[in-house]
Amino acid sequence: MNALWRLLGASPARSQPPRVESDEVYPLHMLDDTKTLRGIVVTWTLRFNDVLDAEKLHASLSRLLEIGGWRKVGGRLRLGADGELELHVPRPFSPERPAVSYSHQALAVNIEDHPIAKKIPRATHGPSVQAVPAECFRSFAAPDGAPETLDDFLCRDVPQLSLYITSFNDATLVGLSWPHTLMDVMGQQALLRAWSLMLADREAEVPPVLGAREDALCAAADSPAEEGHDEPFRLGQQRLTGLAMLLFGLRFAWDLLWNPVVETRAIFLPKGAAAELQRQVQDDLAAEMEHQGGGGEKPFVSEGDVLTAWATRAVASSLPQPRPVTVLHALNARFRLPSLLEHTQAGSGVYVQNMAVAACTFLSSHVATGPLGPIALANRRHLAEQSTKGQVLACIRELRQQPKTESDPSMVCGAADAVLVPFTNWTRAAIFQAADFAPTVVRPGETAAERANPPGTIAFHHAGSMRQSPGARNVFVMLGKDHDGNCWMTGLLLPRTWAKIEEELKSMRAPGCQG
Repeated sequence: MNALWRLLGASPARSQPPRVESDEVYPLHMLDDTKTLRGIVVTWTLRFNDVLDAEKLHASLSRLLEIGGWRKVGGRLRLGADGELELHVPRPFSPERPAVSYSHQALAVNIEDHPIAKKIPRATHGPSVQAVPAECFRSFAAPDGAPETLDDFLCRDVPQLSLYITSFNDATLVGLSWPHTLMDVMGQQALLRAWSLMLADREAEVPPVLGAREDALCAAADSPAEEGHDEPFRLGQQRLTGLAMLLFGLRFAWDLLWNPVVETRAIFLPKGAAAELQRQVQDDLAAEMEHQGGGGEKPFVSEGDVLTAWATRAVASSLPQPRPVTVLHALNARFRLPSLLEHTQAGSGVYVQNMAVAACTFLSSHVATGPLGPIALANRRHLAEQSTKGQVLACIRELRQQPKTESDPSMVCGAADAVLVPFTNWTRAAIFQAADFAPTVVRPGETAAERANPPGTIAFHHAGSMRQSPGARNVFVMLGKDHDGNCWMTGLLLPRTWAKIEEELKSMRAPGCQG
């Protein structure tokens, strides 16, 4: 019957399961329950170059989700009477209502002999772009029939978190999936670290989940003790409204119509190649200072600024006509508000929720297609202006004034004819180093001479979604640095942009590259 509904282009009526009175009910916080995040079911595939004990991984994760505020992760999504999302957590968890959905498949082949798994990107000697076919990760992120939409979670009594493990003769893929309303990348880091502690029989060291019931972001925004709590929201002055927003939408739709095909690929930058980009930026800034006749210190730009500049220029340079660029960043409030930072730095707990607010870098077409140095410097200055405590608090207050599930669409800022380039940097989360699953290693998949990572640690990871948004394009995710210090990125780009990146990599000098 459901197939008939789909054939007719409609959906059958679905209702939520009956409420279980013994369940604990937890709220979703302001930045969890947004229109954008409601539409994303995250998939995350972790590659380990060892054979891991799948049952031990499952048991330890299940046990973690029985501890204090970690129980919230094992809840079921429901719509409350007010239309807002909430979590219903079984008390206690049981085989019939577990904390995590679990599946395991064992394939009696080496990973490089599997027709799909062999396509998972690997480190190379020099810079490289590697294709990432959609089936390459969807096949291992979650089993067939797993929830793909928010409605699937609301209308079934299933946990938010899914664990899907695939064992090969010489490797293991750990697939995780959850609705994005659960957490951001720092929540993912916290989950991996706590899971690792459980595996090492160090349960007493597992940090508590802070703010499981109270939203620490809203509390900070309401506190008059926070310095800068009454600053105006400066980014709001560049928000697109009225005719400008209409023109932006029309141009975006036009771009989708004429450029419908995008491709996901991984970018591998050996540490030598990344260092070369950094030197190039410093040379550009030195030349700019000399041209202006000034002395003094060269301005600071981070590695993230450099990689943002490199990626942005590739997009801008591949456009058929010059256009301004707006780079959209995810700015994590955990590191910008002292009231939150103090707790995490003191080790008193972790926040497993979404805490990222938007920040933007605005570039003219001339700057976006020019030398890397000025692009990187513009990125640094824009982020510095928008990442102050006062501006983060102002952004939170601005979002709270809007309907909860409509807070993000109205935050489009910049020029109406700009190309939007979302750039997310996960480097601070140190995902490659966050998981230590050594206690589950049954046998190593690579010898000590072959491998660059310790046993039981991540060799590669990839994040995606169960259903790709048709409007997603010009998107970069900086996955972080592997155990050898090499940079990994993924991009969802038009073929012409990938051609530009391939051209850049061919001309890139990468002394001392290691693969």
